[in-house]
Amino acid sequence: MCTLAAIVMAYGWGYRGVVGHEGGAMVPGAMLGLAVCIASRRADWQRRAAVAGLFGAVGWSWGGSLSYMEHTMFAVSDSFPDVLFGYAMLFFCGALWAGIGGAILGLAFTLKRSQLKSFARVFVTMCAAFLTVYLYFFFNEPVKEAYEQITVDHFHDGEWLAALIVLVVSIVHGVARKKDRHAAFLFFLCALAWWNFYLLFTKFGGLVLAPPFRSESWAGVLGILFVLVVYLGRTKNSAALMLCRYGIIGGGLAFMLAVFVRHPVRVSWGPFSTIGSQLPQWLISGEAWKLTSIGSQLPQWKIAEESFGLFMGIAIAIGISRLERGNLAPAEDDTPRKPLDIFAAFVMLVALMWVNLRRAPMDWLHRYKVVTNEPFFGLMPWHWFTLGGAVITAVVLYALWLYSRDRLVIAPASAHGKAALILVLLIWITMIGSFGQTFAGGSGAENYLVNGSFIVLGAIATAMTLRKPILHDPSHNLISMSDPTWRVGPRFGVMCAISVAALFGVTGLSMAMQDGPVEGARLRFGPNAYWIEQSAMIGRWRVMGLTSSIASNQTDTSDIDVTYIEFLKSRNVVLTLRDGTEVRQLHRWHYMNSMTHLDWNDLSKDSATHHEVAIVLREGMMFIPWPPAGPGGKYLMLIPGWKAWEG
Repeated sequence: MCTLAAIVMAYGWGYRGVVGHEGGAMVPGAMLGLAVCIASRRADWQRRAAVAGLFGAVGWSWGGSLSYMEHTMFAVSDSFPDVLFGYAMLFFCGALWAGIGGAILGLAFTLKRSQLKSFARVFVTMCAAFLTVYLYFFFNEPVKEAYEQITVDHFHDGEWLAALIVLVVSIVHGVARKKDRHAAFLFFLCALAWWNFYLLFTKFGGLVLAPPFRSESWAGVLGILFVLVVYLGRTKNSAALMLCRYGIIGGGLAFMLAVFVRHPVRVSWGPFSTIGSQLPQWLISGEAWKLTSIGSQLPQWKIAEESFGLFMGIAIAIGISRLERGNLAPAEDDTPRKPLDIFAAFVMLVALMWVNLRRAPMDWLHRYKVVTNEPFFGLMPWHWFTLGGAVITAVVLYALWLYSRDRLVIAPASAHGKAALILVLLIWITMIGSFGQTFAGGSGAENYLVNGSFIVLGAIATAMTLRKPILHDPSHNLISMSDPTWRVGPRFGVMCAISVAALFGVTGLSMAMQDGPVEGARLRFGPNAYWIEQSAMIGRWRVMGLTSSIASNQTDTSDIDVTYIEFLKSRNVVLTLRDGTEVRQLHRWHYMNSMTHLDWNDLSKDSATHHEVAIVLREGMMFIPWPPAGPGGKYLMLIPGWKAWEG
């Protein structure tokens, strides 16, 4: 169980790194739920494999709103407080992610099927509301842009709208369907806690973990975990609460250790520093091996992602195996199994595919420009992609309809076979989708290694599901979900103490591997913290003219058509021309390698016009190489708009 869970989560989290966000996180969650049931020896759990996959997907989706990239950059600085803070925040994010995942997955093993169906019905209502809002934004781009701007300016780029939708829809669903009020009330409490914790800690409390322009949804997610812990305690579901606590400690350690495992590669430490002097000349004679650093060719972030999934899968599987060894009493199947199983299969094989696989054609069109965004036989490319997806969806829906009537000829006879089929389909469909999404922009050894790791992990997981299991239904010494046996006791406190010691240990070891900060390192604290410069850049800047160098104050305005440049929190750049015309939604900015960069014509359809230049801030003034699109050899000098007004 531990091996299969670790393998599928390692692959799943690597895949999540390709597609990102909440929808991407649902894939490894679904795989984990399926895997622990497939690898168990309990027939009742294998009969609940599809349900466990559904609840695993929902459980691991919540953490998709967390921002953690900045924390990995703190971890490669040369300041002990900043490195310690980086690893501590990674532990915190991992604990939130897997804690919620473990709690919700635990429901699949402990609640009556009728209760699970009630949660699923509320979930359907929520998804219908989300889909409606998504489609409205899709066909109303100005409204979507306004929403994104409001989110950045007033809600720390957090998931406030999703929390608001759940808050309202849960009330409506609970009033309309009395049978589901218990489930709807839990959704309502989670959404209410999101708002309360976000307002208390971040909005009014001012506590931010990755300032100034990253999502600060962590407080809301913490509120959700708090509600789930209280709910499991009040309902005396000690078994699911135990799994939640395994997730908190296991997820925290997993994320922290995963980034630490990547650290030697990230900083080119020891054996990762050189390659030319360590390999025979015949081996490095080809063009592909003209390297100076192993680290430059290894997929650094993919190492962290797959390690995170590996460690987290082991932690959750240890908790599940404890429930198996301890003879957790089977949850009652008080309603027919098939309807909920079919819905779970629909979510994993249809809904998740629409959420994630659509990113491949989007990247072909907009990111890599490998598909011309022009009509073909009167239809735009996205129309053709949508029609293709609809055809495939129709086939899957037809197969599920046949299964509901016991007429699907390819459906395995055993519960294990059905769960294995879903897991194998999930692995290989997402793998093909990942390859299709990244192939257009992939090059070099790193791309080969990433796809190679996916194939190896997927092949191992597939092979492990092929073996017929030895099953048994527990019939004696059964222990209910509320039994004190499932309490973690002093061991949980010991693991907390070990986690604190591990934080200081990996901080010290990380700093010992490097000589000063590495490229891309950032400081969270002190006067040189990166976010101070970024915060100072936001706003409207008055163009003073062209200057020959940063050190010169002499400017020439004769050839300048721009009077103001405004940098927004949403990373958009607005140009105001001499005639008052505003140029929006064309240029952007980003921060990388300790410098702010202007992405000139970043949103233009013509990739040949895209250019990136580094912005210099010095003594309250801004200097931009000008023109960005060509070797002008001069700088555009700007001063803050309020200084121009004051003058």
